[in-house]
Amino acid sequence: MNTINKRFKSLEDLNLRIFNEILAIVKAKNNPCFILSGGNSPKYLFKSISHNLRYFNQSTFLMSDERVVDYDDPNSNEGEFLRLSNVPNENFVSLRDKKVIPKLKNIRSYDLSVLGMGSDGHFASIFPDCVNTSTALNSYQSVIFFEDKHLNFMRISLSLNEILKSKKIILIASSINKQSLLNDKSGLPIHQLLEKASNKLSIFNCD
Repeated sequence: MNTINKRFKSLEDLNLRIFNEILAIVKAKNNPCFILSGGNSPKYLFKSISHNLRYFNQSTFLMSDERVVDYDDPNSNEGEFLRLSNVPNENFVSLRDKKVIPKLKNIRSYDLSVLGMGSDGHFASIFPDCVNTSTALNSYQSVIFFEDKHLNFMRISLSLNEILKSKKIILIASSINKQSLLNDKSGLPIHQLLEKASNKLSIFNCD
């Protein structure tokens, strides 16, 4: 297993390292493509992108998952990213787009994916014990819908197979509970990611 683990003093330092990795890719390659996570952890990253927009006019961004709420709702990952990063719509692929599947098929690979995880072992919106969990983890579909009643929102998620098109994946495990869960090996969705992406996965954590 070739997974790389990196510890940072603060979430801000962690996000700064991710931003610098993204910026290095942008400066080295034409038309790079990035998958980013929603939630609280990457908000500093989004703001850093906003402060340096001049570097990203040829970049493409999309989120790993989206909650189906109004864009102006703070629970919308896509809405929060667009508000905080100020990335224009032409540089963004929405999972809500009716043409998202052919658009994703045209993306041969992602230069970097930044993923979060939950204390229940989910990543993106691939939760354990949902109707479409197995499909999201094992099928070649690129986008999966989650409408289970025990979830607080209807969700759209990239599948694990789509995420594995990434050349490099950074997983943010920002609490001790999440870090210990990674070693649990109890068959949760996050363990599938660890197994299938181990050769290109870095785990970033902070105290």
